[in-house]
Amino acid sequence: MNSVPTAAPPSGTARVGPPAWLVAATAALAFGTLAMAVAETSLWMHYLIDAGESISLIGLGFIVIAGVYLYSQQRLLLSLPLAVPWLLFPVITQGDQIIDNLSINWMRAVSHILLGLLFGTPVAVIVLALRYALTPRPGQQRSVPAMLAFIPGLRAMSEGRTRQGGAALAATLFLLEMWVAVRFLGLLMVATLIIMICGVLAYGFAVAGEGSRPAHEQRSERFALIVLLAGAALSVGLFFGFKNRPGAYQGSPSYYMDPAQKDSGFRLDRVKVPPTTAKAPSNPEAVRLALTDYASALQRLLDGYYILDRNYNYNFHNELFLRSTPLLADYRRVGLEKIREAEEFRATADAAAAAVRASTPTTDPLVALLDDLTAYAAFNFQRAALLERMSGEFAQTKAGLQHATHLYEGEGKVLGEQLDAIVRKHEAVLSSLVIAPLGSDFVTISHAVYEKYANRIVGF
Repeated sequence: MNSVPTAAPPSGTARVGPPAWLVAATAALAFGTLAMAVAETSLWMHYLIDAGESISLIGLGFIVIAGVYLYSQQRLLLSLPLAVPWLLFPVITQGDQIIDNLSINWMRAVSHILLGLLFGTPVAVIVLALRYALTPRPGQQRSVPAMLAFIPGLRAMSEGRTRQGGAALAATLFLLEMWVAVRFLGLLMVATLIIMICGVLAYGFAVAGEGSRPAHEQRSERFALIVLLAGAALSVGLFFGFKNRPGAYQGSPSYYMDPAQKDSGFRLDRVKVPPTTAKAPSNPEAVRLALTDYASALQRLLDGYYILDRNYNYNFHNELFLRSTPLLADYRRVGLEKIREAEEFRATADAAAAAVRASTPTTDPLVALLDDLTAYAAFNFQRAALLERMSGEFAQTKAGLQHATHLYEGEGKVLGEQLDAIVRKHEAVLSSLVIAPLGSDFVTISHAVYEKYANRIVGF
């Protein structure tokens, strides 16, 4: 392969760069966190985002252990820049808590600082890796393959002009990231990348010289270890500080996340299932109607929640990032209308359930199932009225749109989970020979309600 040879600088000190395994691990982290940040605004990589907090703490432990090992090898100082993403990751997972209760302008500022770090990290890893791969050692020559020589910055780094070359390469990579900013974020992220491009070019070309002394002569390995351990302690402190910050409110219902308020939710243990076998009902059509319409009521209620959740979410991100994701016209009215329609199914189900109870012994497990469903429907429609009022108050401000979407997102998640728990609680009667044919639609619809939010995280 043809290559462009370059001569080594006349003087310099041999460098030992970061180990390849650390570069590879940090690159994976950098691209993974960037993907999660972008996906959370548009694509919802639910499982990875949901596990992000645990992954970030595991990663923090990894970099501390790796740092101690590199310190023992006298390679920590030059590897220290690669520790920064690992130290930042736990803090970035608390992004919602960090911006919670801020005004929209402060939300924009903090969000784009965090996004700037996420966009900058993979660029920094790539530049650092190529810098150590291409920078010539004393008495050696490095060459850039001809097919890569056109990439800005590579030839300069191979000639020993690492600062200029790194700046040119970083600016090019930020320019490529513009597509991501335009596709998934918005105008403010584009402006942020422009500022970052100007910053790296100013650093690379406006500051004279490459530095008079090698970094390892200016700082000690012990200093690097102190910085790493102090950074890890600060990262853990900020993680738990923001995670448990008092007064933070981001979602609904509070009992879903707050152990102190568990009893304020729907209690599945209030109705006991009799240890008897279901009997053939005297009015099977009323049983079928009650079960199907309770499920339909909750499904239509969830449809309303979903409309409000998604459109409040898009509306908030339009304001936060200055983008223009299309919204459903008059989405609040449309979502609330779905909830009104759900009330009609509930009224029909309540009437049918009352008719079944009147002709069924209280010792029949079918009655226990209907009691749970009647109470659960009543609980959720009481919640719907509360959410309507709260979301209306939140939506008075642009920043409050975040809370409005979390209201309906959290409620939709819990609605499906608890309905699924009711189905599992009454599995014996629902699978019995006399009730199974009448409750098949109920089971199918209930499963669909659960699946709607089963793979979604709640933004608390």
